[in-house]
Amino acid sequence: MRYFPIFIDLQDRPVTVVGGGEEALRKIRLLAKTGARINVIAPDLHEELARTPGVNWVARGYHAGLLEGAALVYSADPALNARVAGDAQALGIPVNAVDNPDISTFIVPSIVDRDPVVVAIGTEGTAPILGQGLRARIDAMLPQTLGDLARAASGLRERVAEALPPGNRRRSFWYRFFFGDVREAFIAGDSCGYLAGVEALFANEAQPRRGRVAFVSLGSDDPELLTIKAQRKLHEADVIVHDEAVPAAILEMARRDAVRLPVKGELYDGATDILLAEARAGKLVVRLSAGEASLEETVTVAAEGIAFDSIPAVSLPSEAEAAPFPVREDIREEILRAAS
Repeated sequence: MRYFPIFIDLQDRPVTVVGGGEEALRKIRLLAKTGARINVIAPDLHEELARTPGVNWVARGYHAGLLEGAALVYSADPALNARVAGDAQALGIPVNAVDNPDISTFIVPSIVDRDPVVVAIGTEGTAPILGQGLRARIDAMLPQTLGDLARAASGLRERVAEALPPGNRRRSFWYRFFFGDVREAFIAGDSCGYLAGVEALFANEAQPRRGRVAFVSLGSDDPELLTIKAQRKLHEADVIVHDEAVPAAILEMARRDAVRLPVKGELYDGATDILLAEARAGKLVVRLSAGEASLEETVTVAAEGIAFDSIPAVSLPSEAEAAPFPVREDIREEILRAAS
């Protein structure tokens, strides 16, 4: 990853745009949503820009001094892009020269806007059409009221912090809030159902949490061969106890804040003691094995009365079992035999 994704607070901060044509207009349409003070340098101004609130036409001619104090600089004038990029970098200001990633210090992703929820899709300048296509698909997936739901959640944060301890209970509350019946009631405009659902979540999460263990077996080092259930368990886990042989690409699919505890993957390697201790503490634990799950670990967890799941690996056919794809001659022979 060459470009690090980041969100910058531009509220009441100056952003300088060099250029007043169509390319500048596209950038300013997005910048106008941020609350930035937009300063434009251009000999002529697009008529829509002249009507856009927050846009200040500060100069017709360009010189480097006009960039000073800017939080960001955009250059949308092909004749000036190289000069503006060099001046901005000399001043230590992040700069984007439109359609010139080689002289830019930041690039602009494709964006799905459900303020305050914003999804940014970047391809590091290598495939902008791919980014736009992904943006269209994600945009179709997200309801228009998603931002309103996020604002409603913000109003509950103080109460949640007082009622629920940090960790899996609080995380479970928010997960069910955003992806369960509460979300559906909110999006449907059912205020009574929404309020009742929120109170039910508080009541449910206030109950003591019982720990649980999920035994997940891997049949391959390929992350794409994880089952949907295995992926969900990795996203839910508070603690992941994994064989040292489990590849990093698999562990990357887990929650960022999940505790990862490597073990040797051998009998009596201490994994069982960790599983019992973490589950007794009310944690959701995943035991991630490079091969088949240990029968001894499973029996010990069950004997302690701790609830558990077993998620087997996807079994891959051997080369001998794999059926060859039929070719034209195979089909022809089958048809002739059937007709005889």
